[in-house]
Amino acid sequence: MDYNNMPLSLGLAITSNRAAMDRFVDMTDDEKQEFIERGRSMMSRDEIDSLVDSLAADDGKPDVHLEDVKDIFNGPSIG
Repeated sequence: MDYNNMPLSLGLAITSNRAAMDRFVDMTDDEKQEFIERGRSMMSRDEIDSLVDSLAADDGKPDVHLEDVKDIFNGPSIG
């Protein structure tokens, strides 16, 4: 994917939001291209920030690191 065609304001907004950047990196090339095209039509900083924030929004899946710590000890034993 050629990132030279990404609007500068969108690139700056993504890199300033760590959660959005992590989610963007995990996207497929087609998803990235669609996201960039949606960002091209946005003119104001508020619109771009809203788009980037939607990328970083919680998708309802629990964060593995926030689960009950005692669960790591459940499961098959080594020996």
